[in-house]
Amino acid sequence: MNLSLKQLAATALIMASLSSFTCVANANVTAQQSTIILKTFNEKSVTDFRQFLKSLSGTDGVKAADFGPAINTFLDNKTLSDAQRNDIHRLLGLYTRLKYGNAATDTLRELVAIPTARVDGVAQHENPEFIKIANAIKGLAERFDLKFRNVDNRVYEVSLDGVGDEVVGIHVHADVVPVTPENWVLPDGTRLDPFKVTLIGDRLYGRGTEDDKNGIVVALYAMKVIKEEKLPLARNFKLLIDTTEETTGDALPYYFERNPTPGYNLALDGSYPVVIAEKGYGTVMASFARRNADGEGAEIVSMTGGAATNQIPSKSVATLLTDKPAQLAASLQQAGADYVKSNGGNFAVDASVDGNDVKLTVTGVSAHSSAPQSGVNPVARMLDFINSLQGKVALRHNSDY
Repeated sequence: MNLSLKQLAATALIMASLSSFTCVANANVTAQQSTIILKTFNEKSVTDFRQFLKSLSGTDGVKAADFGPAINTFLDNKTLSDAQRNDIHRLLGLYTRLKYGNAATDTLRELVAIPTARVDGVAQHENPEFIKIANAIKGLAERFDLKFRNVDNRVYEVSLDGVGDEVVGIHVHADVVPVTPENWVLPDGTRLDPFKVTLIGDRLYGRGTEDDKNGIVVALYAMKVIKEEKLPLARNFKLLIDTTEETTGDALPYYFERNPTPGYNLALDGSYPVVIAEKGYGTVMASFARRNADGEGAEIVSMTGGAATNQIPSKSVATLLTDKPAQLAASLQQAGADYVKSNGGNFAVDASVDGNDVKLTVTGVSAHSSAPQSGVNPVARMLDFINSLQGKVALRHNSDY
């Protein structure tokens, strides 16, 4: 139905695969087989995994896919071959999606409604919204019969015990990037509330639905299924929920200074179904001495673009001070149309009068900085557009460049 439900099924599979066995899970249930199974059953028709397998074993889809031997061996409590084990794990993922898909979506709505973005001047671990989401996660863990530990409100740890000493760490984060509500508008003009999950087609819209409160939800429900189905665990699992992934990044180091590092680590924070390695990035900060502008024309008095360094913003806005705002806005609008036409046409430039000022807005396509090619950066285009105005629109200068 949507990305989150796919991740719910995949996470249950991955955790089951890592929990008990050392073999590589290389078989797969095809998309066609999954579709048939999901259409055959619904949330009310499944009570537990064994009942699901018994009901599934008589369907034409299972017979055609040759899942019968794996199902029968599992139900008879006999030793599974590697291939049969893989089949059972994937069927467990589909069962999890059927049984808890709607509940998981409701939980995602609950977490997204908590605005866990950075607040200037307030440490994350002192922010009341993080205390609120910690309590929400604690409540979920307790209902799912999982162990919860709040490590000084910096990392929330949810544990599922197995046997032995090996630990698998599952990494997610509860913080989100800041929101500019006026930018939450779809191409058709539909306005969205960033802290209210909205389903449109097969996509869920809301701050954190993809980065990364969905990771919290799918991991918790996967742990719940493994716990209630009493699946054998040869490793221990710790869900580590970071609170500073989008900002200072100091919560996990704080945690690992006081707790051992898991031997295996998975990050549910990116492309479906799981990230196996994470990129790093650098932030370059430039500052310039303030100086008075000289020359004739309008003066740029402010420029903005985004609220997070790891995000390509959707808009960049410059404010220009002038004694002829209507004339300047018209000139910028025409120059902007020419600039857009000459530079790919995949962004927009608009100028409007705002009192004695003119607001110049470049609208691009927002994206995560880990995949800059998927977005259109309005800040770079704003700067290049302003530079292209020399000789066309009179602007006062406050730089030698």
